[in-house]
Amino acid sequence: MHAATKLRSRSTIMLLVLIVFIGVANRAEAAGGVRGDKCVVGENEHITEDFYFLCRLLDVKGSIDGDLIGVAAQVTIHQNAEVTGEVWVAGGKLLIEGTVGNDVHFAGATLLVSGMARFTSSRADVASVALNTEIQENAVVPGDLLTYGYQASDDGTIGGDINFRGEALLVSGVVAGNIDAKVGDARRKTNVPNLPIYDISFKNRGLQIGPKAVIGGDVAYRSATPSQIPGGVVKGRIRFQRTGGQPDITKAARPKDAAQILRDYLITSLRDMLTLVIVGLVGLRVVPNVIQQPAQQIRRRTISAIGWGLATFMFSIPLVIVVVLIGLLVVLILYFAKLNALTLMVGIGLLIVSSGMVGGIGFLLFFLGRVVISFMIGQLVYRYVLQLPETGPMRRWAGMLLIGAAVYALLTNVPVPALGLIFELVTALAGVGAVVMYLRSAINVSGLFAPRPEETEPSLELSGVVVPEREEVEAQAGLDDLPEGFSGFDEDW
Repeated sequence: MHAATKLRSRSTIMLLVLIVFIGVANRAEAAGGVRGDKCVVGENEHITEDFYFLCRLLDVKGSIDGDLIGVAAQVTIHQNAEVTGEVWVAGGKLLIEGTVGNDVHFAGATLLVSGMARFTSSRADVASVALNTEIQENAVVPGDLLTYGYQASDDGTIGGDINFRGEALLVSGVVAGNIDAKVGDARRKTNVPNLPIYDISFKNRGLQIGPKAVIGGDVAYRSATPSQIPGGVVKGRIRFQRTGGQPDITKAARPKDAAQILRDYLITSLRDMLTLVIVGLVGLRVVPNVIQQPAQQIRRRTISAIGWGLATFMFSIPLVIVVVLIGLLVVLILYFAKLNALTLMVGIGLLIVSSGMVGGIGFLLFFLGRVVISFMIGQLVYRYVLQLPETGPMRRWAGMLLIGAAVYALLTNVPVPALGLIFELVTALAGVGAVVMYLRSAINVSGLFAPRPEETEPSLELSGVVVPEREEVEAQAGLDDLPEGFSGFDEDW
């Protein structure tokens, strides 16, 4: 199986396993497992079945003839311990110093495979979704290293391939197969604080291959900037693909390069257009006002929409950070209070809330705001170019969206970065701001912020002031504010 396919399938399985863990925890004691604060598999213990656990700390010093499955803040498989099956662990830290029979799967903060660790299967893989994954010096992983996370490092030996998606990949050991990686921009230094609880020190972004490394196959990596790879360490080919930057056709050195840029430009524009059309059609069918009304707002109050979009973007990031920090503080308090089950539930809740906020903000900025702009462009084309009415059935809305999305995708992906990026930034902020303005207006109309009865203007009669009643004089139309004595215009006027 290809490494990328294996990584996707294993990541899906790991997410499902995390859900299953919650149900498994209630049956752990009955199914050959343990639940508690400090859990230990003693040196003289020999467990002949799969071992389930839900603990704060787990020390495996004996042998488990089966799989190791569970959740803990810290799991240590000690040097003389043995797990003959697979390891499925979610939590803060997993340290492997002993013997593991088959694959290792981990989701959490940090995974450490010590130089004392041993794998008995000739094709055992290590798969992780973690901030930090380390294959330490003298460690040997017979199969592949598959990881999503911030950083991963290989100071030992990988018998298969490395497939990495994250910010920093450091290789100073041996990789018998290929490296396929997507890494961050090496020009940006890391500003992520270290995590002393789990002894994590974050490294700078990018692909870093040491002078003593040995790569038996190819190296294919994607990044905003190329890495300095020492000569002779890669036995196969090195392929670099630039990401995160927009190609500039004005700097194309050869006609062939310009043709390639134009081809990529059309393909990228088509993909963006299809994405906007799909999202927009769903929105027009389900919540049409959330697209149509903001489109009108942009046409009437462009500057206000941009301002609201900028304010939303600026305040959303600190809001997410504050929510995450408060949640982490609560989790730490519960953790040190040894309320294990509650800590797990609060941690899962924090993950769901923070992920929902980030996902919602991302959807608003990268999808919904741009759909609103596309629909507005389509309205303008229908009105001023095609001379057709803007209102009509769903079919006409779809036509406006399709035309607007095509125009918007071609403008934002134009291979002149200064023009495309500025246009996309301004229009995306305007779209987001218009949506926020519409939602704010909708909330006010719904009465959520309507003044309470006691907040209305006080009656003058109750305050003791007597206001004389005025005679109602029937006013004649057109005779207001005329000079005194004016009786009308001459008939000859």
